[in-house]
Amino acid sequence: MPKSTALSASRWLAVGAAALTIAASGAHAQSGSTSTKALVKVAMIDLAFYGKRANDLMPNDSTMAMTATSTMRAGIAGKPGVTFFDSLSVAKAASGPKAMSIVQDVPCNVVVACAREVGKELGADWVVMGKISKTSDLIWIFSGELINVASGKLVLDDSYELKGIAADMVPKGAEVFARRVVKRVTMPDSAVVQ
Repeated sequence: MPKSTALSASRWLAVGAAALTIAASGAHAQSGSTSTKALVKVAMIDLAFYGKRANDLMPNDSTMAMTATSTMRAGIAGKPGVTFFDSLSVAKAASGPKAMSIVQDVPCNVVVACAREVGKELGADWVVMGKISKTSDLIWIFSGELINVASGKLVLDDSYELKGIAADMVPKGAEVFARRVVKRVTMPDSAVVQ
């Protein structure tokens, strides 16, 4: 008799496990959620440097745009829900014939229509672009834009005045904008705040 009780108990255990599995999958189906959310594809064009209005330009000021670019790339790449295009693919598209026909003699990284064309060519959902402007040694401006490739709409168009030592402040501005970009592209229905 103990043998049949053990068999009966294992059958009940199997039936109970099956019932829980069915109940859990039914609840999941009723919630309307899916287990796999599509990744959004984001391309980022290297940030531009603008120093024409600076009261004093130093030889390495333009490196602040490279610093901001690498900080933003690190802040966007590898985030959950985001597929991030590599910089070589983006640079190739930005210097390609379609992009160049839009800008002619102007760099692609300062023209929204060109950035959008790069996004189209790569198959991106979103394109990030921006610039670092120097006003003085202690005042810099970070400007960043997030473009919806399908509509061409500027979804984010931010500008931050960065006061202090550029090597400290420019990466901070880039980090803030990168967080806003990730939040906007992964949660499009939410209000975007820092």
